[in-house]
Amino acid sequence: MFTVATGFSQGGPAATIDVVDLGLPTLYNLSRHRVRLRAVSLVSVAPAVHIKSVTAYLYSQAGGGVGIIHGDMLRYCRKQDIPYPLTDAVTPPHSYSNWFVVIALTFTKPGRYYVGRAKIYYTTNGQRGWQYQNLNTTIVIAAARKGTKPAFDGCP
Repeated sequence: MFTVATGFSQGGPAATIDVVDLGLPTLYNLSRHRVRLRAVSLVSVAPAVHIKSVTAYLYSQAGGGVGIIHGDMLRYCRKQDIPYPLTDAVTPPHSYSNWFVVIALTFTKPGRYYVGRAKIYYTTNGQRGWQYQNLNTTIVIAAARKGTKPAFDGCP
């Protein structure tokens, strides 16, 4: 249903105390029917990688999409970047979505983690379906030092 993003990679450092917000690439609906998101999961990630939340945001209400940032957008940015349930995200036929999706991740152990793909679950024309979307993200996690506070890059 959506174009699959290619030709990019992203990444950076974080600590075990941090929340890493990872945005899905821009969604473009290739079909002739509207598409409603149902869920998003990660594919083949290490057991130390955990999804804290998956949230939809309207581009028109937020400062723009998210690639990868430190912080917890859902917790700290909700006044200016209004969060919506993922199921509110509906994309019209043959168009870019008005929504962007943010996956908040935590990591329980130091290490180098590759988050290659997400699995997007959707409903269109009364049918349930799913597809993969590339994330191509490498995050190097360090152990949080005693007394360290979680990193926060600010709201987008």
